[in-house]
Amino acid sequence: MIPAGLGLQFVFTLSATVAGLVGLYIVLGLVGFFGYTPDRGEERAQHVRFVITTVASEGVRPALTEAIEHQLEQFEDYELFVLLDEGSDLQAELLADERIKTVVVPESFSCRATAKGRAIQYFIETVVVDEQWFWYAFLDDDNLLLDDSILYEIPVYERRGYGAANPVLVPRPGRSMATFVMDHLRTLDDLTVFRTFTGLFGTPAIGFHGELLTARGNLLVEVGFDRPSIVEDYAFAARLIERGVPVWQTASRVSILSPHTLRALFKQRRRWYQGLWREQFRSPPVAVAAMGLRLFTWTFALLGGVAFLPAWVLVSAGVSIPAAVHGFVLLGAAVYWVAYLYGVSRTGRAWPKHLLLVPVYSVLEAGTAIYSLYHWTDEFVVIEK
Repeated sequence: MIPAGLGLQFVFTLSATVAGLVGLYIVLGLVGFFGYTPDRGEERAQHVRFVITTVASEGVRPALTEAIEHQLEQFEDYELFVLLDEGSDLQAELLADERIKTVVVPESFSCRATAKGRAIQYFIETVVVDEQWFWYAFLDDDNLLLDDSILYEIPVYERRGYGAANPVLVPRPGRSMATFVMDHLRTLDDLTVFRTFTGLFGTPAIGFHGELLTARGNLLVEVGFDRPSIVEDYAFAARLIERGVPVWQTASRVSILSPHTLRALFKQRRRWYQGLWREQFRSPPVAVAAMGLRLFTWTFALLGGVAFLPAWVLVSAGVSIPAAVHGFVLLGAAVYWVAYLYGVSRTGRAWPKHLLLVPVYSVLEAGTAIYSLYHWTDEFVVIEK
């Protein structure tokens, strides 16, 4: 048997290590937050096309309709493509809408990619291949592009040889205010650690979001999406790293619809967690180093973040660690709280209840890793929007 003292020491050491790594990521992220601002030109790029990829089911009709109408109203001078699979519920309706260009992926189309990656690969092979001088900005069917900053940035970064860009995500509430609060962790990530890698370093070492994934047409043709992955955006980013393609983080913000239920949020996080672990075995070293550590901290987040308070009990019981580690433990534990408190501030009149639930949300988010390990699957799950 392992002596109780050694067991407690191990648990506390692991807790401090995980929280410390989170703290280090936050410090790294603050460098990007204060040290990076995207450059902007004087005129809008005109050679840009927007593409909404969608399952086009009845379940996503409200979100998809809102996304299409928003895009047509705010960016009326730019072509809008809608990309869907043959046999989708809304296929006929979308084909009849003359304001958009609907591209239907035939059932007979075969490639290694699945789901969204398969659809984008078909789009590349049938549309992009003939007009590679355009930039293509891919949006999900719940996305609302909130500003046009990226259109002013493209001419600047195109001249410098950059090939792709990604935005800052900002959640909006669906039917669940709890998931809305929890999704603010994504905004915090974008403003810190994603900004450091994608923006300041110009390399997507911790991946891309599928939301407003923007790339040059010739690069899309060269790299493509034809690979088996349930996190096709991260896999695409890994290939850009291998080719040494510089990228930037745009100032543009994209509104994303938060999952309607906690169950949907857990399924969403499960796809990310499992897909990212699989991709580590075929990613370049810099991506493995950057994302591998993040996955480690995610796996043990219950110890290193929200459950670190019991560790302080151990400290008072005589477990000794350096003072500097204490600081990183505090910083790592606080990262969830900062994001959630900002989310709570955006809930309006519901803020008192959600303020009290912040510790619960921290536990739930950290627990998504445990859920993912227990419910392992190869399925690409599309949550209701």
